[in-house]
This record gives sequence, structure tokens and C-alpha cells, in this order.
Amino acid sequence: MKKISTLFILMLLVSSSLFAQKPALTNLADSLKYGYWGRNTNLGLNLSGSAFSGNWQGGGINNLILGGVFANKADFTKGKGVWSNDIQLQLGTLTNYVKGKPKENRKNLDRIFAETKYSQKINAKLNWFAAISFLSQMTKGVDYATTSQPIISSLFAPAFLTEGVGLEYKHSKHFSLSFGGATLRQTIVASDNVKKSPAFATADAIYGVKKGSSVRNQGGFQGVAAYDKNLTDRVNLKWRWQIFTPYKFNEFDHNLNMLATIKVNKYVNLNATLIGIYDWDQTRGKIDADKNRLKPWQLNGGANFGFALKL
Repeated sequence: MKKISTLFILMLLVSSSLFAQKPALTNLADSLKYGYWGRNTNLGLNLSGSAFSGNWQGGGINNLILGGVFANKADFTKGKGVWSNDIQLQLGTLTNYVKGKPKENRKNLDRIFAETKYSQKINAKLNWFAAISFLSQMTKGVDYATTSQPIISSLFAPAFLTEGVGLEYKHSKHFSLSFGGATLRQTIVASDNVKKSPAFATADAIYGVKKGSSVRNQGGFQGVAAYDKNLTDRVNLKWRWQIFTPYKFNEFDHNLNMLATIKVNKYVNLNATLIGIYDWDQTRGKIDADKNRLKPWQLNGGANFGFALKL
């Protein structure tokens, strides 16, 4: 666990690396020879809510919704090689205020994604690459479908650490496809609260990790499609679709993240998010509290209007 935490901290530090001193760069050839950094940082904060008088007859609950998005991408280019570092943090909460009852806090969005990757050109559109990525969440998740509301997830429960080498096809600066022919994935369940949760009392494994263990190692193939483009001077669309399958090709896990941003003015924007997860170890064959079979796809979506800052 200590090694995993150290690796994650190093990945976070990568994106804020200091610019090394170098001679004055007068042209592109000099820049490629000595290397240069490019960075894109976005910060967003969204706030909304509803309030009702005590005699309101239309139904409704006083509520407050708060959400935040942080994204930072830093690239170091030198010669034919590019070192890319990407961090994405998303967190949203919903607070309900019911008269005569304690306020209720629920999260409606929670995601940590970090990746560091080195790639080098083979030709104009084809690169080879080596990459490490991390995916998890920041706060605990609760199953509100049952009255006991057990904890079912938290930081590092689950978390996915993936290392791979492969080929990357750069169709354009906006769209790329990568295929990791040699990929290792660790599924991590390191929270005692999740391991001891009543929700998993009769389960043999938690998120694919066997009871009594904290890590599951898998080897397989991974494919990633990524898109990031300004559709107009005010509209940006970015999405990332990741697929992983063991070497047996007996199951395919999908992870989709999409963000559309409409810029209203310099500091205000409207954004819509979609997160999709298809993981055999999480939903395959499971039954909910009403004895209905769970659908394979887990979806989370929302729209926010709020403050945005590009650094």
C-alpha cells in the first residue's frame, strides 16, 4: 500500500514539474533539440440549489448542489519523444434539507484519474508508448438502496493501476487510438471499511479481489480512444474510452468519461459530464434489493453551470 501511495504522489508531482534552464530558443528546431513544456490547466466550480416555503404544496426538498472539476495536462516534447502527464479530478455533492430531520449529504460525482506516458514517433502518425495510469475516487460511496446504507466504495477501494507498452495511432492532434499489447492491471481494495461492509458479507470477492487479499493482478490487452477538440470557439468536447480484456478474451471491461463544455464568457461556463462503467466483476449476474438483475452498464451523468478558470 505504501508503494502504491508513493507512486500516485509521484504521478501528481509530474504534472507540475519545474521548467529546466536552457538557452534561448529561436526556432522550432532549437525547441525540439532542447525540449519544451506545454501545459493546459482548467478549474471549475459549480453551485446550484432549490428552496421551498413551508406551505409549498407542489412537493420538493430544499437542496444545495456543489461540484468541482480540476484538469491539468502537461507535455514535455524533445526530438521525436513526448512525455505526457494528465490529471483529472471531479467531485460533486448533493445536500438535502428536510424539516425536522438532519441534513443528508450524498455525492453525485467522484473521480480521480492520473496518467503519465512517454511516446516516441515511428512515423508521422504512429508512435510506440509506455504508460502508467491510476483510477479511483476521493470519498466513500454508500448504497442508498438499502435501509442500512452500507459503505460500498472509497479511496483505493476500488482503485485500478495499469502499466502498459504498445502502439499509438495519432489520426490528428484531436483524436488518437492506442493499443497496449503488454498490459498489467492491478485492482486494489485497500479499505477495511469496504472489506468489512455488510454489502459484501456473502461475497467471495470484492470488485474481483478475493476475500483476504487487497490486490488482484491481471495481464491482458488494453485499448484507448481519446478525443479532445474545440468544436467552435465556445464549445469543447473531450472523451476517453478505455477497454481492457485478459489474455483469455473471456471478458471485456469498459470505462468511458465524457465532458462537454460551453463557454458563456471568460469566467462562466456550462458543462455536461457522462461516466460509463462496464465491469464484469462489479455487476455481472448481480441482483438488487428488489430482486431485479442489475444492468451491466453503470452510468452517471449531469449538467452544471458555474465558474471556470483557465490557467
